[in-house]
Amino acid sequence: MNPVALVRTARIAPRLLAAVVLVCVAIAAQADDADMQQLIGDYLRAQAPGTGDVEISVAMPSVSMPVCHDPRPFLPSRNPRIAGNITVGVQCPGDRPATRYFQARVTVISDYYVAARDLSPGDVLGAADIRREQGDLSRLPPNVATRPDSLIGMSVSRRVAAGRPLGGAMVREPIAIKRGEQVRVVAVGPGFSITTEGKALNAAPLGGDVRVSTREGSIVIGRSTNENTVTITR
Repeated sequence: MNPVALVRTARIAPRLLAAVVLVCVAIAAQADDADMQQLIGDYLRAQAPGTGDVEISVAMPSVSMPVCHDPRPFLPSRNPRIAGNITVGVQCPGDRPATRYFQARVTVISDYYVAARDLSPGDVLGAADIRREQGDLSRLPPNVATRPDSLIGMSVSRRVAAGRPLGGAMVREPIAIKRGEQVRVVAVGPGFSITTEGKALNAAPLGGDVRVSTREGSIVIGRSTNENTVTITR
């Protein structure tokens, strides 16, 4: 071979080797990105609501990041809503950077419930008062009701227009005893039962604590056991 050609080959060979190395690194980085996407997707799927169809897309940085040898995903926010746009952290102990952040989009298509009619405060919900719809929970208010049993039998705490999604902040346990109402007070214990009457000093749902001013002039605390009875257990 021509000596000049040999020199040129000797000069080109390291460049080719460097190019091959760069290609291999890029391929390895792409594989790591795919593994990271899968890891984050599986993690978010496990955190997402148990009902509905969940779709997750994870955006990877445009610049390749170093390999994370022991990835440990976590959610940076306390009690985050696993729906819509969300930030996911990944700890990489021993690597640099040790903590990395990724953006993901979580779509949850699920049943949810809306008011079937205009509702007023104090209305107790029955099956005919709610209607099932289906949609993306990330586009709905937080804590929207996804099960009918979380609504039926509950009391509406504010005005709700027909068709509006129902959530936990809109309902409460129905009031069993009203403030100022005359109630029967029953004190029970081993071998005894005493009954008296008094006035409720606060409103309470069934099973809630009630302070009662008895006709004897004392104030006692018991539990609402029906619409007119407060029970004290000794």
